[in-house]
Amino acid sequence: MPVFNEYHYEPLCAEDEIRLIVLDPATREEDPLSCTIIQLRRSAPTIDYYAISYVWGEPVFSRNLEIRCDDDISYLRITPSVDVLLRRLRALGILDCLWIDAVCLNQADETEKAQQIPVMGRIFGEAKGVHIWLGPEDHLTAKLFTFLHEASLLPEAEKGAMSKQMANLMKTLFGDGLRAVGVFNDFSNQPWFSRRWIIQEACLARQATVYCGSHSIPLPSLVLAAVRFQTLDMSSYPIKVMANLRSPTTKLTLLELLWNFQEAHCLEPKDRVAALLGLVLDGHLFHLAYTAHWTEVYKQVATSILTLGNDDTRLQLMLHLFEFGAVSIPEDLTYPSWVPDWSKPRQRDLPYHSFFKNIDTYEAYPSSPGYSAKATLSFHNDALQVQWRSPFNKPRSWQVIYVTRFNSPPRDEAHKIEIIINVLQKLFPPSPNSTQRILAFSSLLNTVIKFRQSGRDPKIKDFASDILIRNFTQRLPESSRAEVFDSLRLLDYVLGKFCVFELESVGPSGEVSTGYGVSSQDIEVGDVVIPLWNMEWKYDRYTSHINSRENTTTMLVVRRINEPSLQKTANMSGKEGAVETGRIVGWAVCVLLDSGPSGGHSLWVYSKWKDYLYKEPQCQMRLV
Repeated sequence: MPVFNEYHYEPLCAEDEIRLIVLDPATREEDPLSCTIIQLRRSAPTIDYYAISYVWGEPVFSRNLEIRCDDDISYLRITPSVDVLLRRLRALGILDCLWIDAVCLNQADETEKAQQIPVMGRIFGEAKGVHIWLGPEDHLTAKLFTFLHEASLLPEAEKGAMSKQMANLMKTLFGDGLRAVGVFNDFSNQPWFSRRWIIQEACLARQATVYCGSHSIPLPSLVLAAVRFQTLDMSSYPIKVMANLRSPTTKLTLLELLWNFQEAHCLEPKDRVAALLGLVLDGHLFHLAYTAHWTEVYKQVATSILTLGNDDTRLQLMLHLFEFGAVSIPEDLTYPSWVPDWSKPRQRDLPYHSFFKNIDTYEAYPSSPGYSAKATLSFHNDALQVQWRSPFNKPRSWQVIYVTRFNSPPRDEAHKIEIIINVLQKLFPPSPNSTQRILAFSSLLNTVIKFRQSGRDPKIKDFASDILIRNFTQRLPESSRAEVFDSLRLLDYVLGKFCVFELESVGPSGEVSTGYGVSSQDIEVGDVVIPLWNMEWKYDRYTSHINSRENTTTMLVVRRINEPSLQKTANMSGKEGAVETGRIVGWAVCVLLDSGPSGGHSLWVYSKWKDYLYKEPQCQMRLV
């Protein structure tokens, strides 16, 4: 080929117009790869086409695809993975009317991609079938596909009986059950199963066939084999995806899809959203500005959800913020602080809504986080407004008054003891109500430690600080000393991973209420802390050695962006006051204490929420 005659695409004129390729037959696999390209509307009644689902691989365009048009021949650069899969389909005689994005989309035309990519779900859903290409085979592929086929044909049985059938089948085919598990896990770790686009490509297919080299299996058989493999309690995220690649009985909201498929990968951050749009519940769809930067796409998604959703939906968005983190653009302070960063997998640092630290543990999607009497969120003029009921029926906000954490590991044991002494003395100076405060702080530490240890006892050795802490607990009732001691001796563990802070709220008559919080973000003195919802943990569900309940409040940490002296927290019951404006800087798990009429403190528990369920919100703040 003396001159590279590059193929020039004809534009797609109609919204439902697509390109399809028709491969030319060949007698040998090494023959040049050639095809013709046709354009038609998906609504055309006479054409059936097949879509191809695969992994792009490295974007190295080192192979040529020959394109014939009348008497002219031009060429398109393609990747090795596309070259291999097209040659395999050609060898299988699969030639006519194929849709593959690497060829059928003009990858250099951003306008075309912005039009076509958001409707990829329709392209796959309207195809007669989908060919799924996993990649070349190896020496174990034939035996593995035999296993998948036979596993899908096993008679239905309860979980225990099915796991025995699966174990026997693996031993029969592989001679060793553990070897079979390893082969299946290696198979599930192929890149296709972790690719984000394949979720809608497979789930929306009318029928689909999975190819690996020269071997193939219907997608429903592969899914059923994966479902039955899960009875062995050896599942992983890719196997969970494999077991769910079937037509959804009901579509989900975008927030649910982003939550459930949080580990699936794609090259472009904006595709974390675009790749799931085909599965979104009708009525929750919106036009995606695909040409925008990914941060603007995420902002558009969050804005749409806040605008169209109800209060529970807006609280769900806050939970996404807690586990995905927030989009951070330090150089642009006008970018909203309430946009989750869906480009990253979820991470559950603290029990904001669930006591399961492992996010791969099955649990229902939190469609309504927390208990009753939650904060109320509204959205106006590109700002999120949060209104909350004061748990003590007084118009006031909570504010951070003390913060500490290990900015660096202690130099030695003596330095660690010195830090712990300073923290305890700062948090609990001698006072008549110090007992309730210590008990509340201990309950918070206990909740965090139990969550972080996933229900297992932490490995505790004798610390040099034990004598200090034991002496410190002598001021407590004897019945509480042992449990408080066990919590406080792990204070250094919590300080090494989190920010620990004290907050207070001053009532109109000068009465002071106190609380304590733990956050994975850097909190500062003066930050406002807003209660979103309350949680009640029953430890006997997770551990066998303790039977108690702890109450925590999931709270939003906000930093004022104007001078605090110029504003007051708005009173929704009729008193005048300007609405404060701030930016979200973190989130925390807290315990709160109420100041009683005599100046004492009592731990605020879930039952107190009910007393204020029907009261009007008292405080509000504008979040930008």
